[in-house]
Amino acid sequence: MLIFWRIRYLDRKDRQFKDRDVFLDTSTLPPARRAAVELHMQCREGRSGRDILKSRSLFNEGSVDDVRLGDIVSFRSISLPDYFEDDTGKEITLAEIGPILTGDPNTVMIPAGAQQHDIDFILAAKEPLPVDGVFLSSEEVRTLGYFARDFEEFRTSPLMKNGVGTLSGGGSFSEFPSEDCRHETAITDDEIRSSMSIFRRLYMTNEPAGFLRAVDVFEKALGGHALGKWVRGVANEYTLQLQSPPDSHPLLKSTSLTFRAKRLIDVFVYTQYAHQPSAARQRQFNECLQELGGRPDILTWLFLHEVWTCGIKIGNAGRHIAGWFTRYCEHHSITPDVLKSLRDEHSGLGVLEKSEDRKARLLKESVEELASVLWGEAGKPDGGPSQFHLRAEEQLRQALDGHNCD
Repeated sequence: MLIFWRIRYLDRKDRQFKDRDVFLDTSTLPPARRAAVELHMQCREGRSGRDILKSRSLFNEGSVDDVRLGDIVSFRSISLPDYFEDDTGKEITLAEIGPILTGDPNTVMIPAGAQQHDIDFILAAKEPLPVDGVFLSSEEVRTLGYFARDFEEFRTSPLMKNGVGTLSGGGSFSEFPSEDCRHETAITDDEIRSSMSIFRRLYMTNEPAGFLRAVDVFEKALGGHALGKWVRGVANEYTLQLQSPPDSHPLLKSTSLTFRAKRLIDVFVYTQYAHQPSAARQRQFNECLQELGGRPDILTWLFLHEVWTCGIKIGNAGRHIAGWFTRYCEHHSITPDVLKSLRDEHSGLGVLEKSEDRKARLLKESVEELASVLWGEAGKPDGGPSQFHLRAEEQLRQALDGHNCD
């Protein structure tokens, strides 16, 4: 495997950003290290995880012309937008870049795409989070307790761990989505349903411990602290997303959609997951579907994408809310009166074999046992019992005809 990586670096001498091309031919590595690097690259799936930095020293600076391509069987590339080096190859942080560019140690570099609440938080005075002088009511403790429980469930849900899948198909860009456009996911329908049951608790405004209610309690508890204001800014981003047209696939032209993200999420919640649909909700679902050419696969992709991006915002703010709440409870020696998640309370869930798995295992064991008997009857020829598996399987299936193992 040949891995290319274009690294953005800042030359300290002339204070200019430049590109550094590095590559790694994994065939030059010891077997174990080669296997580890190649496995990591195959598991990245387009993500920009920083684990590859553990192998940074293995890369050589140069171009493809420096590599003999004859034995290369696959190519990979890396992109780490938040990784920078200096001219010596040492990583530099965003906090270091501003002073290097200007020569002023007080210069602060704001990352591209930062929102106003991000900028305010970066520039705010760094103060310790208040805990000692904060006292939550029993209802506020209950709100943050249930939010923290459900936030942790959703953070590790199949949807948030595996994403929304891919939307792909043939045809030209001008014809997208074409008739053979297809949405495919790594998660099953059952896993989507389980993810949505958790998301709904955080999303619905009438839930006692939904996301926006938890933000209200957290912001009030922190009493003007910069982190509380930042979390409120993320919540405002979340609300704005719900009030805006879905942020769709670039080729779907989301500006032409008349429905808002909240309408899209609601029609799925109220027709597919939490309720049997009313006539009004069914009509709204069909109206959304028609705007996408009557393609349910594209509508489902759009819906999952909105839930996932909402989940990212909930996650960004929720980890601070849940983390502070844990500190608060420890400091005040409080145990919230909250029912634990069944996955934490009931260790026996899912430990038994499923019916189909049990049948398959027992059939395999019976085939192996019969193959061993047939091998013995044949005088135990070289090759062992495995050479009798097909015969054993055929005889066993014939013997089972007329006998229902269900």
